[in-house]
This record gives sequence, C-alpha cells and structure tokens, in this order.
Amino acid sequence: MSSREHVYFQSRHTPAEFAAAIAPALGMTVIRGGRGETFLSRPLPDGGAVGGELRVNELADPGEPSYLDVFPLVLELGITVGDRARQLAEARGLFTELARVSPVPIALVRGYDFLLGAADGGNGLVWFPENVTPYSEDREMWLPFQP
Repeated sequence: MSSREHVYFQSRHTPAEFAAAIAPALGMTVIRGGRGETFLSRPLPDGGAVGGELRVNELADPGEPSYLDVFPLVLELGITVGDRARQLAEARGLFTELARVSPVPIALVRGYDFLLGAADGGNGLVWFPENVTPYSEDREMWLPFQP
C-alpha cells in the first residue's frame, strides 16, 4: 500500500508540459528534478507544502483492466507536515480545486487501492462510496464515470 494519494490525468502531454499548463490555476510551482523529473508544489496555509511528482502512469495494464488504464499521467501527492488523515484531507481539497480547472478528466485514488473521486466536463465531480477499488471487481461502480 502506498503512503501517498494519486491524482490521475487523461492528458497526452508530457509531465512537464501538463504541469506548466495546470500549475498556475492551482497556485502551484513547477520544479524540475536533477534527472528530468517534474514536481508540483504549493505551500500549506499553516506551514509545510502539498505536492509531488507528476509522471507517466506506468501501471496501466490491458491484461488487468482498471479504471486507471485511460489516464496517461499521475501525480503522486503528499504533504510535508501532518499525518495520513491530513494528507488525505489535503488531497481531497486539491482534487476539488482540480475538478473546477482541469482541462482533462481526472481521478483521485487513495494509495493505489481505493477510488475516491472522478471529474470531467460531462459528469462534474463524483465522490465514490467507501472501499470502491479502481479494479475490475468494482467495474459496475466506476464504468459509467470512466472517460
């Protein structure tokens, strides 16, 4: 299980291109890593920061269909202060903002295990019930919302 939340984007841009496009709308800074990585970050109101690496989604696997297969980019999201509950709250808050400004469909996943939310221009923002996975066993729950 991951200790990070993940925001998936249905964008065909490179991580650097997409970060440059989305960061201003979220008040985030784009940071380039020493090996070409792309990071997004913004300060939290009471200290610390929220953000993480925006990278190619390498988990898409046609042999094991999941909700996430249609999302080429993923932001591995964390915070620098607080605990897991706070991180999840910050991820939900940022995702709500993203739902208003993202030019592409997006999804929020807790760790790699639970599909929390989805948003696109047609369906708006949808929050899933507790314990819905992005995997085939919960396909009936998420298929109507997959872009």
